[in-house]
Formats: sequence, structure tokens, C-alpha cells
Amino acid sequence: MSGARIFVVDDDPDHLDGLCDLICAVGHETVAFTGGEAALAAALDDAPALVLTDLRMPGLDGIGLLDKLTEAGCDVPVVLLTGHGDVAHAVRAMQRGAEDFLEKPYDAEHLMSVIERALKTGRLKAEVARLQTRLEEQDDFIGDSRPIAALRRTLAEVAPLDIDVVLTGETGTGKELAARQLHRKGRRGDGPFVVVNCATLPDVGAEQVLFGDGRDATRTGLIASADGGTLFLDQIDTLAPALQPKMLRVLQTREVESAEGARKLDFRVVASTSNPLREAIGAGAFREDLYYRIAGYEVTLPPLRQIAADVPEIFQHFVRRAAARHGRAVPELSFQDRKALQAHHWPGNGHELRLLADRHVLGLSAPRRAVRDSAPGPAVDTHQTLRDLVAAFEVQEIARVLDQCQGNTEAAARLLGIPRRTLNDKIAKSSLLAGRRT
Repeated sequence: MSGARIFVVDDDPDHLDGLCDLICAVGHETVAFTGGEAALAAALDDAPALVLTDLRMPGLDGIGLLDKLTEAGCDVPVVLLTGHGDVAHAVRAMQRGAEDFLEKPYDAEHLMSVIERALKTGRLKAEVARLQTRLEEQDDFIGDSRPIAALRRTLAEVAPLDIDVVLTGETGTGKELAARQLHRKGRRGDGPFVVVNCATLPDVGAEQVLFGDGRDATRTGLIASADGGTLFLDQIDTLAPALQPKMLRVLQTREVESAEGARKLDFRVVASTSNPLREAIGAGAFREDLYYRIAGYEVTLPPLRQIAADVPEIFQHFVRRAAARHGRAVPELSFQDRKALQAHHWPGNGHELRLLADRHVLGLSAPRRAVRDSAPGPAVDTHQTLRDLVAAFEVQEIARVLDQCQGNTEAAARLLGIPRRTLNDKIAKSSLLAGRRT
């Protein structure tokens, strides 16, 4: 591929001119430098597609230029030109990140082959980085409702802070997604993200799985493997009481026992729970001191029924992923489907919605039919009168708002724009709304 912008660095002006002529002859653009310092400054200002540099130069040499570019985060391919006695140095440079090297003397064909190969590798790396960025951008909470906007804002504010976090939410509300965002946007984002599902820890040997075996250097445990990153304690409310004292000690000291003695660790803790930990404390199932150790900040994730307006968009996101996974076209979503998705209660939250998206893509069930068949509320009968349809929709909307307000009829009436007495009358007349108010 022609047209690449290449920096050529050599303290020999004649050799520099010859290199530039060869490279320009095949359609690339060259920028010539007689020293590493000038090339470095220019690359940091406007990175080229490739740096071709001599290994031995006064001042900042080829390896020094490579190191400086790497330290500055300038991910540009570097090809080194070496003399016969410098091959060992060039190999070490490749171990430190150089793309390739050319031993002098070389012919023009070999030179261009190395350059084209390095340019291709650089383009592939750039494409991978672009796709990774797109993936990370998509790996976010979807929707424009107030609860989702508030959640995104909270995660963005808390992520850079060096505090542990507890995520509370029903099953399927995206607690692991939130944990990964906190990890990725925190100061340890380049480190490991280690998931410990407390509910699936074995009855026998759980202590070694978590904390390792201090007598065996090969069995370090999951907690030690999170060093430099994030330890995600999923479903921490299910952590066995027998493990909680040692977990508390390790989280307090950030140390585990190793074959060489106490090993100091640096990691962030993000814990998740489907049930409020204060309730577990009250029931004697969770240590209060452990709660205060991990709850530097608490984030509550909303269930789908509280963000009904966002459900069709979230559903379409799952549909696109399912279509890509199954090699199918993305099916359309009708107005009736959208209304059915918004009206459904979603006891399984995202897990239920994702399953429905798979079925929709595979042509097994239209959303409105699947929702109607599984809904605890009234089914939508296509032969109902307009009055019946309006009444059914009213019941579903009241149920949604009551759930959003956690049964508080005063707050629900305010959101619905009706007097509280009117709301109470409607609740009393509908068996489907029984038990939804406090």
C-alpha cells in the first residue's frame, strides 16, 4: 500500500538521501532527520506510519529513540538499520518492541519488503486498537432514561477514585458490566480483572482457591492473581461465613501468605450483591466489619422495569449481537413489539431480555407474543376493543410506575399526574395491582 508517511533517521547525510530516494520511488512520503532527538520531537507531535532509523548515532541512538517512543505511548513501528557487528543489539531491540531490523549492506528489494511488512503490521495494530475502542464504547449501559444517565455519571465519577465499591442490583441488571467499567476507567485498568463467583466456590478447598497455598509457590490463589488490577467478588452475599474472617484480614492488609512470606498486593475490590448487604448483616449471614471494609462507595443498578423507555433500545442491542453470533439478518421491531417490551415486568431483567433477543433473531418467537405468554399481567388480545386496550395499558403503566417508586403511592401518583386517591381507587379495582403499594 503506497502513500505512507515514513520518518527516516540517519546521521550520514548521503545514506539518508539514498534511503529517502528509494522509499519515495515506490510512492511513500519520507521525512528525513539526521538525529534521534529531532525525530522524537516530530513523532510525538504528529506520529508517522513508520520510523526507519540507524542503530548507531551520536546523541539519541536508534534504541534510545525506540525507548523514548515507547515511554511516551507512541505506538509506531520502528525498523532498525544495523551494521554486521550490531545484530545482537538489534535482536535485543526487537525484544524491547522494535518491529524489525535490516543488516547492512542490504538491497533495495529487501529494504522495501521489510518496510511493507512493518507498515502492514502497523495498520493491523491500528485496526485492532480501533475495534477495541469501539467495543469498549459499545460495552456501556444503553439508554437515555434518568436512572441510566445517573448510573453512567456515577460510574464515571467513582472509577478514577482509589476506593472499593459495592454494586447492588437484581439478577441481570449488569453488575459485572459496571464492575468492568470501574476497572477499565480506573488507575489499574491495564491490570487483570479477576472474577470470583462466591456462590460457586467449592465446599472443600475454597480457602486455597481464594488465598492460595503459602507452602506452594505455584498455587497463588485468585486474590493474588488480581495484583495490579481489580478483584470482582460477585455475589459476595453468598460468601460462606467460615471464609469471611480471612477475607476481611486479606482485604485489610492487602497481603497473602506465600512461600517467601507475606506478599503485599495492590488491587481494587468491586463486590456485587443481589440482596442488600445490610439485610444479610441483620440476618447474621454477613459480617458487618467486612461490609464496612468493602463498601467505600455503593452503587445501585436499576431493574428494567424502572427504565421501561430504554428497553427497546437495549433489546435491539442484544438483537444485533445475536444476529452477528448466529449469522442472521437483524429483524425489524414493530411498534407493537416496542410497546410490549416497555410494558413487560422483566423479572429476569437483562438475562430474560437477551434470551428473547436470541429467539427473535432465530425466528422462534416475536417479542410481543413471547412477552404476552410470559407476562403476569393481562395478555394483549388483538380482538379487544379500544376501551379494553386502553384499560390494560393503564394497568401496566401503573404497575410499572409503582415498581419504579417501590410501592410508594404518593410518589407514583405524582409521576402519573393523577391524585393519590384516584390511584388508590384504580389499585383497589385491579387484582393485578394488589400488593404493589406500600
